[in-house]
Amino acid sequence: MKRSLCLFLIMLISEICVSQLVVSLDFSNVEQTIAFFKKPNATNGDIDNLIATPGLRSIIKKIRSNDSIARVTLQKVSSGIETTGKENDFQYSFIKEHLQELDDFVRNIKANKQVILDSINALSVYLPPGKTMLVKVCFLVGGYSAGFTLSDDNIFYIGMHQYKNDLTGIVNTCQHELFHNIQGSSYDRTAVMKKLEVAKEFPSLYAYYIGLNIFVEGTAEYIADIDKMDLSTPYMARQAEHANVNKYRMRENFYLLEKILMDAYINNEKIDADLSYNILFDWNWNNPGYQVGKLMAKALVKAYGPMVIKKYLSSDPMIFIRDYIKLTRTNKAGNPFSFSDDFERMIDAVVAKVDSLK
Repeated sequence: MKRSLCLFLIMLISEICVSQLVVSLDFSNVEQTIAFFKKPNATNGDIDNLIATPGLRSIIKKIRSNDSIARVTLQKVSSGIETTGKENDFQYSFIKEHLQELDDFVRNIKANKQVILDSINALSVYLPPGKTMLVKVCFLVGGYSAGFTLSDDNIFYIGMHQYKNDLTGIVNTCQHELFHNIQGSSYDRTAVMKKLEVAKEFPSLYAYYIGLNIFVEGTAEYIADIDKMDLSTPYMARQAEHANVNKYRMRENFYLLEKILMDAYINNEKIDADLSYNILFDWNWNNPGYQVGKLMAKALVKAYGPMVIKKYLSSDPMIFIRDYIKLTRTNKAGNPFSFSDDFERMIDAVVAKVDSLK
């Protein structure tokens, strides 16, 4: 009996130990862009070379631009001509004005590389047993996003020029964006949406789309919890001010989520999915969906322990919402923000529909 227990523990420890993150930092886009704007006379060949680089291709994709607009923007900014319209999305005029500051920030980030890596590597506990994930952090200058992922679960991007030389902000965003990579590697939610689309289950599809984002953004906000960070630094102070708006209107946020998600389910033929998404997850609306999802994650962790988040990573996101509703039914005093009975029935219906397509 003792021997069997020892073997089990050895196997369990082995599984846990081989789950790891292998992280690299890539500054090539920052260095290439700074070098480009330092040239007194950039040529068309210089512009073409920069446009062809992976970093700028990622920026173009993120801001939904194209090579032609990028080329005109680079030509104008390198020649000191004011940009207009969609050209401003690249933010190259600002970047050119702050080249030395950005150069210094790169050196500071490199000098504190281990701080960033340690903060990221701590998230390896959320990987599936035996999983080794290779992750590249690509630092960019260009575009309007402070941090984002695209289709590759092994890469995420940091818009370095957005941070006001704030290393704490870089650490916080790295945690948030890396957790998105872990989410993508643990459960294929895109495949679930594809099955719903093929089956023409549009009520469940649209509701799933909103619910999915509540889960992925909410749990990423919980993991990269700004309430545990130094909020006196320039970037983090702005983040805290932005998030705190939602603390004063959390009841309204829950009401808003219920109405949007129910509308997505009932009136799926009429809604604008992009507008619904923007209201809940856009910076200009103070990201209420992020904060609702974070509150739900905190409540579930308080009830069931920190590793409940790992359980949800390998299950359907609608189960995360369903379990929160159940928690509010059993402990209403401890969880005052909840949803209606109709909302609960709708979530149960979506969960059942997804299960039926497995």
